[in-house]
Amino acid sequence: MFDRAAGVYLDGDGRALAPLAAVTFHRRMQLGSSSPKLVAQTPGGTYVLLRGNPFTGGLSDLDAVLRTAVHGGSR
Repeated sequence: MFDRAAGVYLDGDGRALAPLAAVTFHRRMQLGSSSPKLVAQTPGGTYVLLRGNPFTGGLSDLDAVLRTAVHGGSR
């Protein structure tokens, strides 16, 4: 979860993983698939947000939309 008010990226249990300023979003290739996955990169590790599927249209521009929503288009 991206808590913009507190400025932190949280895991499913509500624990802070990283400040939002340190989180970047990237497309990475998946083994055995022609579609990329969307990941959040933090100083502590990489977290898969979504695995793309060529049969459902892939990721489209989700990485740019998420980047703008979290960082306000500053990255």
